[in-house]
Amino acid sequence: APMMTMDRYAAAESFYKLAMAFAPVPDLHIMWLLHLCDAHQEMQSWAEAAQCAVAVAGVVMQALVARNDGVWSKDHVAALRKICPMVSNEITSEASAAEVEGYGASKLTVDSAVKYLQLANKLFSQAELFHFCASILELVIPVYKSRRAYGQLAKCHTLLTNIYESILEQESSPIPFTDATYYRVGFYGDRFGKLDKKEYVYREPRDVRLGDIMEKLSHIYESRMDGNHTLHIIPDSRQVKAEELQPGVCYLQITAVDPVMEDEDLGSRRERIFSLSTGSVRARVFDRFLFDTPFTKNGKNQGGLEDQWKRRTVLQTEGSFPALVNRLLVNKSESLEFSPVENAIGMIETRTAALRNELEEPRSSEGDQLPRLQSLQRILQGSVAVQVNSGVLSVCTAFLSGEPATRLRSQELQQLIAALLEFMAVCKRAIRVHFRLIGDEDQDFHTQLVNGFQSLTAELSHYIPAILSEL
Repeated sequence: APMMTMDRYAAAESFYKLAMAFAPVPDLHIMWLLHLCDAHQEMQSWAEAAQCAVAVAGVVMQALVARNDGVWSKDHVAALRKICPMVSNEITSEASAAEVEGYGASKLTVDSAVKYLQLANKLFSQAELFHFCASILELVIPVYKSRRAYGQLAKCHTLLTNIYESILEQESSPIPFTDATYYRVGFYGDRFGKLDKKEYVYREPRDVRLGDIMEKLSHIYESRMDGNHTLHIIPDSRQVKAEELQPGVCYLQITAVDPVMEDEDLGSRRERIFSLSTGSVRARVFDRFLFDTPFTKNGKNQGGLEDQWKRRTVLQTEGSFPALVNRLLVNKSESLEFSPVENAIGMIETRTAALRNELEEPRSSEGDQLPRLQSLQRILQGSVAVQVNSGVLSVCTAFLSGEPATRLRSQELQQLIAALLEFMAVCKRAIRVHFRLIGDEDQDFHTQLVNGFQSLTAELSHYIPAILSEL
């Protein structure tokens, strides 16, 4: 218990290592997985606890499939592995021989597997990972069908109905669903022992902020420092250079990172607020993460638009989240850089895409295509209102006026102008849609939007004369 209080990450990994060490002995393997499951529940790490329950169910299902004893097949085991990759694709000889050898015979039954699948369903529901819940119940239903247990089948289908309604609610919410927050933690210093010069991605509850995890990890590792070592938190995401680190100081670098969607274009210039908020809610399995670091060529982190570069770092973890533990080792890191004009184009494209998404995305379970008025008003106000459109104008000042414009390559200049024209065209379309949606009480606000759009068009025409004919 004291170890869990001090460093729950290391404690969970200890249970995990014991479970893996006893993998050839199903009885002990299951015992340590259940200890790990209990530890996660104490810490309210519901998704990790659910994965432990899935892993236990996987051990039992593999043994049953190997003996051809039960209602499941290798395809069902493969389906379970999509939830918990630790469940092996191969039906091991240890699993098939388990009952013969006398290991865990009392636990390796269909009822036992169903028990742990139901526990996993409950825990995933607490984590609000409803796609996993649906997949779990699809594995339970064949058991009740084979037994003609119609009462249990009715309960399962009622649960499935509630689960799918929860998924619909998540997907239609104006606030993007977030099941967790993720942080990259780098360890630098000999006092960290085996952790020295390693990076991990930590999965934390969605309400844990950067300051919270900094405080938590500082508390854990300050207690391990001796009189010759001190702990220092690196407050930004710059690249750590070994020659700049002081002897006798142990460094923690903690950076918020975003999970990467499976089909995401990592080379896109767009700001990732948009790319994460518009994807439908899917089973959230992540093994890649990224963070962006602003920098300038003169060594400063921040500069004017014309000097502001961005480095995008992509991390690959050893395994995927949610996992049986709260942190996973980073085993690969890559980076790419975006020039100042690419950043500016990306900013404009992000605003355009956000507006277009409001106009085109379905907004209710009945398939109604009308955008939500309040959401549309918020984005429009941030795009064309006179007091906030300086972002677009500052891009023109930085790249399209006088000497800065001569430094752009022809292709960059064309892309920037095209992005600005597209942005204004979508704004114009959105204002027309807004007019069709509003009542009398919003007429004054609509007039402000029209005036803001006209003012912005006039300002942009000084840099792009063609904008008047285009719009």
